[in-house]
Amino acid sequence: MEDELKPREKLEKYGPQSLKDEELIAIILRHGIKNYNVFDVSEQILKKYKTLSHLVDISLEEISKEKGIGKVGAINLKAALEIGKRYHLQKLRQKYQKITSPKEAYHVCEDMIYLTKETVRAIFLDSKLHIITIKDISNGTVNMSIAHPRDIFKEAIMYNAVSFILVHNHPSGDPTPSMHDMDITKKIMESGEILGINMNDHIIIGKDSFFSFSLDRSEKID
Repeated sequence: MEDELKPREKLEKYGPQSLKDEELIAIILRHGIKNYNVFDVSEQILKKYKTLSHLVDISLEEISKEKGIGKVGAINLKAALEIGKRYHLQKLRQKYQKITSPKEAYHVCEDMIYLTKETVRAIFLDSKLHIITIKDISNGTVNMSIAHPRDIFKEAIMYNAVSFILVHNHPSGDPTPSMHDMDITKKIMESGEILGINMNDHIIIGKDSFFSFSLDRSEKID
């Protein structure tokens, strides 16, 4: 038990930044099982999943099956990872309050990397390209998102948006647009021209890159 207290003592004395990833996980899990202490558990998790960013992608069910974790430990770990992910996203959105490039649009929606189903999201903008709000429009399946132009423009009108950027993810990790992506982009652009609410771009988010219709190319994320 004394070993299990060491990360807590270290955090109290030197701050959380002094702890290794496995020590932070050990604090979250709190305890292991007989003949397999919490440090063994946390080290095994990182050995298998390599990094915390990879661990974010793993389902609650899969984590709970790991030796020494169980359902409660998995819930605690997923909750802690989600807090970190949301904090990171909030900091990005504070930084990019005005969207002037596809990369900035990517950054305010980069949490979509972790989604397991295709989701359509819209960044609604005012006349100076400041963000009014960011809304999820629809959730689809593993390989197809379902969104009708009327759903997007209904939200745009409600928020008095002058323009918007459409964003959706490809859970496969490949942001290359499908024929469906190209067709729906054309329809939405045409609808926007009629309504006077422009779609400035359509961003497809992949694992480590994104595709921008305004640039007509993919860009890697450093």
